[in-house]
Amino acid sequence: MLEKTTGIVLGFTRYSETSIICRIFTKKFGLNSYMINGVRQKSKTSARKMALYQPLTILDLVIYYKENKGLLRISDSSIDHPYRSLPFEPKKSSIALFLTEILRKALQEEGANEELFDFLLKSMIFLDDVETEYENFHIQFLLKLIPFLGFGVDSAEDFFELERPQFEINKMTTDYVNALMKLEYTDYLPMNGKMRRMFLYWILAFYRSHLEDFGYIRSLTVLKEIFEE
Repeated sequence: MLEKTTGIVLGFTRYSETSIICRIFTKKFGLNSYMINGVRQKSKTSARKMALYQPLTILDLVIYYKENKGLLRISDSSIDHPYRSLPFEPKKSSIALFLTEILRKALQEEGANEELFDFLLKSMIFLDDVETEYENFHIQFLLKLIPFLGFGVDSAEDFFELERPQFEINKMTTDYVNALMKLEYTDYLPMNGKMRRMFLYWILAFYRSHLEDFGYIRSLTVLKEIFEE
C-alpha cells in the first residue's frame, strides 16, 4: 500500500555496489529500515538521489508500507525542508553528527510517535535557522529527549535521583539542569566549556545506564574539540 509521510534520515549502511539500507524516522510509522536501490552508481542522477539520504535530512516520502515487514521500499522522495546552514557550518555539522549517533542508538522500531517526530523536526529546523548562541543546543536536546524515551524524568531532581550514587550534586547544578530542560532553545543559558563537558558527561552516563548497548559515542571527540571554550 502506498503511503505519504514525512521522515528524518538517521543514516544508512551500504548494502551492495549500488544500494543502501537507510534508517528513517517517519511521522506516520516511526523508525523503519528502507532499501534504496541504484543510489551508488557513478552518475549525476545517482549522486543527487544519494544526497537525499544524508543524516538528518527532512524528506517528503511515498513509501510501500506493509506492517511487520523488515525492509520497506520508497516509491518517491523529495526534500521537505532544505537546510541552509546545518550541513555546511562546521559547528552545526558536528552537532548533527553527534545527535544522529545518539538517535541511532536510542530510538527503537516501535511504531509511530508523532510527538517525538514533531520534537525532532522542530529541533532540527531551529538548529538550522539559529545564527548565534547555540553552544548548549546538544545538551538541551539530550535532556528534552529523555521523557520521549519513557524514562519518567521531568526535572533535575528526577534525573539526579537515578544517578546520585555516581555524582556529587549541588543546588547550582540542579538549577542549571532544570533550566536546560524547561527553557526553549531560544532562551540561551551562559555556560563555559568546563560546565558543558560536565553536563554532557552526566547526561551520557544516564543514557548509557538506561539504554542497552548504548556504548561509546564516537563523534563525541570532535564535538568536545569544537566546543572547548
